[in-house]
Amino acid sequence: MRFYLLVIFLILGFLASATHNRGGEISYVHLTGNTYRFTITTCTKSSAIADRPELEITWGDGTGKDTVLRSSTVSMAPADAQKNYYIIDHTFAGAGTFRVTMEDPNRNAGVINIGGATNSDQFPFCIATEIVISPFLRVNNSVVFNDCPCPELACVNKRYCYNPQATDPDGDSLSYSLVPCLGLNCLAMSTPAVYQYPSSFGGTISIDPVTGTMCWLNPARLGEYNIAVLVTEWRNGVKIGSVLRDIQITVTVCNNDPPLIRSIMDTCVVAGSSISIPVSATDPNFGDRITLTATGAPLTGVSNPGSFTSVSGISPISSNFSWTTDCSNVRKAPFSLYFVATDNGLQVNLSDYRQVNITVKAPPPTGVVATPLSGNVVVSWDQSNCSNAKGYKVYRKKGSSNSSPGCCGQNSPIDMGYTFIGQTNSLSDTSFVDIANLSVGEEYCYVVTIVYPIDYESCISDEACVTLKRDVPIITHVTVLNTDLSSGVDSIIWAKATDIDTVTDYPPPYLYKIFHQSGFTGANNLIYTSPFYPNLSLSDTVFVHSGINSQTSPNNYSVRMYHFVGSDTLLIGQSNSASSVFLTTIPNDNQIALNWTENVPWTNNSYEIYRGNSIGGTFVLIGATTAQSFVDSNLQNGKTYCYKVKSIGQYTDPSIVSPLENFSQEVCDSPLDLTPPCPPVLAIDNSCEDELNYLSWTNPNNTCSDDVTRYRVFYSPTSEGPFTEISVINDPNDTTLTHDDMGSIAGCYYVTALDSVQYNNESEPSNVVCVDNCPIYFLPNVFTPNGDGINDVFIPILPYKFIDSIEFVIYNRWGNEVFRTSDPMINWTGKDLETGKEVVDGVYFYACRVYSIRLSGVSETKLKGSISLYRNGSGRAN
Repeated sequence: MRFYLLVIFLILGFLASATHNRGGEISYVHLTGNTYRFTITTCTKSSAIADRPELEITWGDGTGKDTVLRSSTVSMAPADAQKNYYIIDHTFAGAGTFRVTMEDPNRNAGVINIGGATNSDQFPFCIATEIVISPFLRVNNSVVFNDCPCPELACVNKRYCYNPQATDPDGDSLSYSLVPCLGLNCLAMSTPAVYQYPSSFGGTISIDPVTGTMCWLNPARLGEYNIAVLVTEWRNGVKIGSVLRDIQITVTVCNNDPPLIRSIMDTCVVAGSSISIPVSATDPNFGDRITLTATGAPLTGVSNPGSFTSVSGISPISSNFSWTTDCSNVRKAPFSLYFVATDNGLQVNLSDYRQVNITVKAPPPTGVVATPLSGNVVVSWDQSNCSNAKGYKVYRKKGSSNSSPGCCGQNSPIDMGYTFIGQTNSLSDTSFVDIANLSVGEEYCYVVTIVYPIDYESCISDEACVTLKRDVPIITHVTVLNTDLSSGVDSIIWAKATDIDTVTDYPPPYLYKIFHQSGFTGANNLIYTSPFYPNLSLSDTVFVHSGINSQTSPNNYSVRMYHFVGSDTLLIGQSNSASSVFLTTIPNDNQIALNWTENVPWTNNSYEIYRGNSIGGTFVLIGATTAQSFVDSNLQNGKTYCYKVKSIGQYTDPSIVSPLENFSQEVCDSPLDLTPPCPPVLAIDNSCEDELNYLSWTNPNNTCSDDVTRYRVFYSPTSEGPFTEISVINDPNDTTLTHDDMGSIAGCYYVTALDSVQYNNESEPSNVVCVDNCPIYFLPNVFTPNGDGINDVFIPILPYKFIDSIEFVIYNRWGNEVFRTSDPMINWTGKDLETGKEVVDGVYFYACRVYSIRLSGVSETKLKGSISLYRNGSGRAN
């Protein structure tokens, strides 16, 4: 009975392994919700004895396995191969990352690079796909392969290339990599024990991570090989899935060279335009016929496919791809188009591949207009002709751009210096009101983009620029005239309003009111009211504000303009507020860092820095910068230095006085040393014999510091710490220390460097260096306790070193304990520990646990041995 069962088992095993799985992959499409349709594609030998009408698929979500029936087969004749398709739907319970796998024992026998070329059929075949389901990502469909590698044939010592011609139906980015094939439990086969890349057997193999073209240059060994290509999907830089494709390549003898497609550049087109790409191929083998074909999303994955006529003929041959794009083709990722040239070699057909990426950009909005309206700006534009657009984004910047590149050469509005200010969320909503606190006197320029699903934006519109009407006062200067805590003085100057309707809307007379607030924002405290003016001459446009704190706080101002209607004073408008430039200082070693800020409606382009000896004294120019910071170096510590900063700017309106120059308050400070020295570099030498450690370190004054005056040395007996100070060395040129008389040389050290006692800045710790003990503890094997003063006491061989304690026990030959101690000197006189009587001569045995002092702590070592005890020749006690 056992024999028959064994025979049946062997037959079933043979049939199971006889299908000879050559490769495949798992792909999927989204149906609804968390339900997806999966397709397992395998390539098997048509002549195999057994067939696989069903497979098992594992979902990776804890629901176990399902059996999936084969849906169809496709013969790859004249090759001895067929493609098998198994289709099944599955619903996942919720969000997550799931690894869907299919494992089959039917890997082909005789694969050179798996299992040592003779045992490949002993390793399972597996393919895997990763699917990411997330509420934060839109649904995803896996890549689609337009090429069928069943089987792939290569010529020995010739260039072989292959491209899976993958396209992504969602427009996600793809990357490609070669990885080990999967085996038992769908884990990557170990390299090189089980799996070796084909190049291990001759030639070089690589894959282009962007195009997916894999080339094996000059394979040297005949036979069958398997590779795995991992295609990973990326969306906005986030991995959202992958498909692993297992491919078998057969290297055979043939005298053929692959054809060559002329290089083709990636291209860009604006939706609504047409594109034409000429393609040509040649073959180095005279008389070979070439077949030139094309695949990819522009031909099969869009509602308005392009056209390409496949051609076949004697080298050279050519054809042309053409495509009229429209708004439905707009997306962030480019469309991949693959051209394949295949020859008709006598034994093996070889191919060449070219991938072309076509980016379809959305056309920009047209008719953009910016119109000033009561201190705001209305931006309007024409409605987009693309019905799949979902809204518009509006951007603004101060001043006009000199030029704008064409649509395909544009950066984003942010990269071009614009600020996003808002958007509309309807195709028909074609206006936007900019209600920001815009400054009168500045030119504002606007651009608009069209927003598509997946937050993709169109090309940028033409720029529309506008300058607000000068119907309110415009502050041009807030400069500090005197610096003081209570008697400071600021000067405020403004430009007159010139675009006021003095007849109908705002008839005279007029007056100004000045408002003030400490700080950078707000200006609500009335500090000045001007006399009445009968017309717009309004010559009084300067105000000096006295009796303020201009030393420790900035001051902010606004100017309001009024007119009279009868006995009422009515507001015409107010200026944007403007603050003084406020300067702060940070002292450091031989330097003072200056920082300043201001809140003004104009643009400051540069700053001048002045230095003096006292507030109110004489200042001289020491530097200029476009930043809002400056470091004054090479100063004397402890000396007082005073500073003020002049800002230089302008409005974009050329009718306003320029440049606008304003001074900050004056600030004094003294540099002091707050900078610690750089740390020394520590080295150590040790002597177990002399029981000492010799430390040496570098002097930072010779490299990276100039003010080191002393050092602190720290020590810990273990590598874990804590460290304690063991020495202070008050000479910066004394960079050595001998550490001894501690009973152990095990320990760790570091050194710090300090500058003068006045500042007492300490460096970071140096590198930590450690040394360990070299314990010595040996025991003799004979002693003679006969009272002659020689070898009367059993002790260790001296000197012993770095021993903390021991556990020492002596036994007689019957296993009875006769002596015990924890003293490393032992000091056994040959007497029984319990009775106090001398033990008989003979051989005794000891067991000893030696506890050594080491860097890691106390370390245990076990010793065992025998002791021969002799007093006189009788072997008995006296």
